[in-house]
Amino acid sequence: MKKRYSLILFLVLLFCSCKQSPYSNTVSPAGKDTTEYPAKLKLVVTGEPGEPMVISGTVYLPDGKTPAKDAIIAVWQTDAKGFYIPGGGEEGEEHPRIHGRMKTGPDGKYELKTIKPAPYPNNSAPAHIHGHISAPGYPEYPIIYFFEGDSLITDKNRSKLNSNRGGTPSIITLLTRDASGLLIGHRDFILEYVKPSDETMKLEW
Repeated sequence: MKKRYSLILFLVLLFCSCKQSPYSNTVSPAGKDTTEYPAKLKLVVTGEPGEPMVISGTVYLPDGKTPAKDAIIAVWQTDAKGFYIPGGGEEGEEHPRIHGRMKTGPDGKYELKTIKPAPYPNNSAPAHIHGHISAPGYPEYPIIYFFEGDSLITDKNRSKLNSNRGGTPSIITLLTRDASGLLIGHRDFILEYVKPSDETMKLEW
């Protein structure tokens, strides 16, 4: 009787272990509803080459005071060598390796943890992070981050670089570092209504 009970118990345990999925801890599949987007986004895996960097801020409604709930910021960038895809130079922006989306809560806040991108190889454009921003009642339109201290930002192009949409200067300061050497930046956004046009890039991710 004891042997039979032990055999039954063994078979039950074996059956249960076989039913457990080896993928139970994998990342959720892409294409989920926008409610799944986090307010704090880690854009790269630990150990990604480059200078670790955090950019945070608040998205406001057009009055510049009221936090914008459910604003979505999509971002994409080059790696520490200036590539969107490994060895691709400026190629691959339609399907960049480093990309993601954030969605603000009632406080309008967002936080992006990534690495500082490098400029395109053999190009005069300063290093930057591309972005699109949208919110209920505000169609998606492009934004961009540049970084103070970049040698490719000059007196001649500074005004033009800062004239991009976003309601605040596009060139942000990255002078503050925490004890671990993390670069820290800040940029708020003030929403505006931008009529959709063919000029808006259709993100393919």
